[in-house]
This record gives sequence, C-alpha cells and structure tokens, in this order.
Amino acid sequence: MNYNLKSICLLFTFLLAAASVQAQGPNNTGTYYKNANGKSGAALKTALSSIIGSPSVVSYSGLIDAYEKTDTRADGTVRDWYSNITKYQHGKDTGGYKKEGDSYNREHSVPQSWFNEASPMKSDIVHVVPTDGYVNNRRSNYVLAEVGTVEWASANSYCKLGSCKTAGYSGKVFEPNDEIKGDMARIYFYMVTCYEDRATGWGHGVFTSSKYPGLEQWYIDMLMRWSKQDPVDEVERARNNAVYTVQKNRNPFVDYPGLEDYVWGTKKTEAFSYDNYQGGGGTEVTTVAQPVFTPEEGSYTDQVVVSMSTTTEDATIYYTTNNANATVNSNLYTGPITLTETTTLKAIAVKEGAVSYQTTATYTVTAGSGEEKPVDGLISLNSTFFNVSYTGSISSSNTEDLVGTKDGVTVVYALGDGGANRYCNSSQIRLYQKNKLTISVSQGNLTELEFQLAKETSKKLSASTGRVADLTWTGSAQSVTFNVDDGSGNMQLSGVKVKTSGTSGIESVTTGKQDDRSFRTLSGTRVRSGSLRPGIYIHQGKKVIIK
Repeated sequence: MNYNLKSICLLFTFLLAAASVQAQGPNNTGTYYKNANGKSGAALKTALSSIIGSPSVVSYSGLIDAYEKTDTRADGTVRDWYSNITKYQHGKDTGGYKKEGDSYNREHSVPQSWFNEASPMKSDIVHVVPTDGYVNNRRSNYVLAEVGTVEWASANSYCKLGSCKTAGYSGKVFEPNDEIKGDMARIYFYMVTCYEDRATGWGHGVFTSSKYPGLEQWYIDMLMRWSKQDPVDEVERARNNAVYTVQKNRNPFVDYPGLEDYVWGTKKTEAFSYDNYQGGGGTEVTTVAQPVFTPEEGSYTDQVVVSMSTTTEDATIYYTTNNANATVNSNLYTGPITLTETTTLKAIAVKEGAVSYQTTATYTVTAGSGEEKPVDGLISLNSTFFNVSYTGSISSSNTEDLVGTKDGVTVVYALGDGGANRYCNSSQIRLYQKNKLTISVSQGNLTELEFQLAKETSKKLSASTGRVADLTWTGSAQSVTFNVDDGSGNMQLSGVKVKTSGTSGIESVTTGKQDDRSFRTLSGTRVRSGSLRPGIYIHQGKKVIIK
C-alpha cells in the first residue's frame, strides 16, 4: 500500500488528537464531561445533570462502610463535618447519643424531609456526610445559612444554630463551620444540578419551582460567596475521587473550581470548555487561607508548643489565648508559643486588608503529678503521633529523630546507625535500607515493649539488651536498638505496645556527673546536662526536677 506525505501527516494529526482526547478533563476524568462542552447557563446545568444525574448509590446502611473510602482523617478516624472534638472509629461508634461526642451518624446536607421521594437522594454520598449524632439532631432540617443571634453552638462554636443574618431569609438557621462552607456550597450546587427535575419540589425558601436557576437568588449569592472564600482543596478533591469509586458519578463543581459562575454567575453567557477550562469568574473575592495549628488540639502533659502557619504567602497571623475572637488588634504571631495551661487558641490570617476565616482549637494541658499511672497499651507509630508534616520518603541526609508523646509516654524513633529512607503515614512507619532501629521510651519503669508489625513477614528481630520472643521485647532498659534480619534491612511498624510500672515520684538530682544523653524534656527533646535549666525532665525513665 502506498502512502503519500499528506496522508501520513493527516494520520499523525489524527493520532495526536486521539491521544489528546484520552487525556482531557481534570482529575483524569477523560471525556466524562464532554457532553457539556460549549454550553453555558441553563443549558450547561441541564447537560451536567445528564452526565451526573444517575448515581449508582449504595444502600443507606451501606454508607457506614463507604465512609471509610470517602471520609477518613489522616489518623484513621471518621471525618466529622459538624464537630471538631470527635475521634470516631469507622463502623464502631454509631448508635444512640445523649451529648456531642457520643456517636456519629449520616447527615443529609439537604434534609431528607424536603424530598418528594427518597431514592436516590437518601443515600447519595455526595451530600450524605458523617457527622456527630447530637449536633446533627440539633441541626434538624433547618436551612444552612449564617447565624446572627446564637441560640446554641457545638463545642468550640464549630457550628451554630440561631436567627438568620443573611439577607433574603428570616427564621432559624444552622451555620456550618467556615472550613466546610465552600464544601457545602459545592454540594448544594451538585444537588440542584444532579436532581434538577426533582429539586423543583424541595422549596423551603432555598429551591425554586423552576429548573433554572433552581436556587433562590439569596441562596445563590451566599453559596457563591462561601465557595470563593473556602475554595476547593486537596481533601475535597480526594473525596470527590473516592465518591466516584462508590457511586460512579462526580461533583463537577469540585472538578472545575468556579464552574458555578458559568451556570449562575457573570460568565453564564460564556461557553464552558471541559478540556480547556480557564477557571471561574464572577465577583472576585480576595481569599486568605485560614491558619493551621501544629500540633493539633488535644490533651498534653505539662506543656505544648504550638506553631501557626498559613499557605497564603506573606500573610500575617493574629491570635488570642483568652477565647476571644481574633482581630488585627490581637497578638501578632512571630513564632511558636508555649502553653502550660488549658487554652483555647483563635487565629486569623490577614493580607492586604483581606481576612481569613478564624481557626479555633482547644489544648488541654494537665500537670504531671509524679505519680503517673502505669501505661499498658498500644501506641500507633504514625504521622499523627509524631506530628510530622511529611508523608513521603526522607533522604539519607535527614537524621532527625521522630519524637511523639501520648498518655505521658514519650517515644523516640531514631535511625541509630546513620541515614536511611523513611516513610510515615496515617497507619505506619517504615524504615528502608538500614537494619537498625533505636526506640527510646521515657515514662516510669519500662517492663515490656511489644512491636506490632504492619503485616505478616518473616523478619527476625534481635535487641541490644533484654530478650526478644515472638516480636515481644522484655527488659528494663529505656532505650533499645533492634536489628532487623530479613536480607533487606527494611522494617514496617504500625505500633508499639508499651507496658510500664509507673513512677515512684519526682526526684531532685544534681547535674554534675549525669550522663548527657539521658536527659530529655517532657516532649522528648534530648538536652545536655550542662545546659539544663530549672524544670522537670526525664532521666533514666523517671521524672526529675532540676532546681
């Protein structure tokens, strides 16, 4: 067969075009949205409805299992959309409740009582999210909006119930936290689009009786503002991808940030391009990312050192420690702060007059008594325990110890014999290339240390002191170096079971001839004896006071 140059060029062009089609769309969605291409306004909304409008939803009871895919925090617990004090275990902490923190359940962001028919909206996981049962009950079927006079608030005022201050509506409303307002806005955009034929009967001052616009103007205005002030982030993108694995449809307003402007906003007369998307338009809202606290709120012994950061470059952070709302007249953040008593921190980030949403966290600090109870339990060695910011490999040049504290026990994970690649995520830590691992445990008299391997392996352990039998180390030393003999020097651990006999009290010691390496602060940091200041330290497994 003979081919002339023109035919070859045409064939090559066709192959390039075909390859391009396969790569089109955000989040590797390919041609998923191609039937919406070139449309705008009402026509775009209807086209998107045809694409996403037939989700293969799981059963209502099946949502509990599905949440493990869509709503799991980094520490493995349930992501609670309405409370920031819970640590629920998937599939376990469900059921009855009397107060916030008792159990979690399934919350319909668009109340189920508004539906004319239950299926498939009742179990559409895009809008049915896990929340604290008690807070969900307080929300009832009230409209989501902004509260003026607060009638009730969840812990740390994370969510509020009260009179509406948003123009266009009167009556009692429920206000979600700032950090999920954008998520909720995009859920409502999804619901009115996915079910555009059914939403005409949902009413309640939120939905219209016509397919377009589908939402009342006051609600569109508020949701558009929420969406811009709390833009799409990686958590939301990951959830959208997980939702697709559960019910085989997506939220286009997450895939295309600002897409709402092409449906209802100032770009509603412009053609949408699914493979050459230029982002949203409409009324510009300057956004500043709200501060992030490290470590997370929780219970700490004696003290906790808290750092604040924001992803908005050159933003300034202001904070309070007296439970008052933060303003530009509050404390200026210049570096980590040490809390020695129970404190509620509130902080905002400011740049060029734009102010972020406020971050709130409560740190419960309890004083060490010297008569601590013995510890007997599993400590998960993961990124949450160590409060580390990375979840990937660490180069061999990084020899910094990982230090974490829980229930008065400080665990130090050291590389020991030099650099090695490490990996730390929400379920385990791994050590590559080196066959030595040193773990120091500071609390009381250590009597037993049991390593929990992440998976069944043929690894053999030997220890520098004590004895090892069936992956259980027994001895009285506070620091043990383990050798891993499996031919590769790799080790994967999901936890360490520590058993101690407690302490015999706080001792007073002098520092003249003490071993430099044996002193640590209560947070686990190694301190040389020559530089010790008055205070409480860990020395040879016991708390000591330096006067």
